[in-house]
Amino acid sequence: MEIRGLDFNVQTRGEGPVFVWGHGLSASIEAEDILDWFEWDKFPENIKLVRYDARGHGKSQLSKNPEDYHWRNLGQDMLAVADAAGAEKFIAGGDSMGCATTIYAAMQAPERMKALVLVIPPTAWETRAAQGKLWNRFALIGRLLGGRGMSRMMSGNMDRMLPKWMIENEPGKLEGMAKGVGAQKGAALWNIFKGAALTDLPPRGNLKTIADIPCAILAWVGDPTHPVSSAEELHRLLPKSELFIAQNYEDVKTIPGRIRDFVAKYA
Repeated sequence: MEIRGLDFNVQTRGEGPVFVWGHGLSASIEAEDILDWFEWDKFPENIKLVRYDARGHGKSQLSKNPEDYHWRNLGQDMLAVADAAGAEKFIAGGDSMGCATTIYAAMQAPERMKALVLVIPPTAWETRAAQGKLWNRFALIGRLLGGRGMSRMMSGNMDRMLPKWMIENEPGKLEGMAKGVGAQKGAALWNIFKGAALTDLPPRGNLKTIADIPCAILAWVGDPTHPVSSAEELHRLLPKSELFIAQNYEDVKTIPGRIRDFVAKYA
């Protein structure tokens, strides 16, 4: 499907009010399905679930300028995906990069948002500079090693990318974390990670433009790439938000149901 001049892989399921979902950095629809963190196969059929591979990810076309991967631009992509789905108003959501994409999409078109689902918000503001340095290193490694080499590196360093309790409970699924980069070429990884290094959430004061939108914020402990501080600060800044922080694996397993219930409430 053509979205803003690029060929995007878009997948829909069900019919009814629209929920548009964005995945995390280096992930894809396929990688999410391997991990099955969100149990999309259990999503209610009376809501139209729209998932897509972000530009340069999965089966979507690569954009060759790192600045195209700024969350602001990815937010425009999400709005265009909603347009293609025929949704004037919709619920938007995503995890990590997809969470940030959702925030920017909402800021660009708050009148279109019924509600927001923000899962594992990424590093932001004071914590973003250190993460940007890491993504710059990943960009260089990706350009040198390509997708297969980077996939092997990620597989051997999962403790830097996920909470230890998650790794212990899902050792057989973690290949999904590396699946999204395995087929990528070095040039693509360079653009994706350099773009991630360039970006941050909007200044705190700017979030007042989305303060009236109902919002579910879901996070977990023990993950420096998705610190609880980001989730707590968003909860403070967004007065119509509700916050859930998973303390362990059992708590994480409740997240799919929480997303389904929240989306059904505002659909």
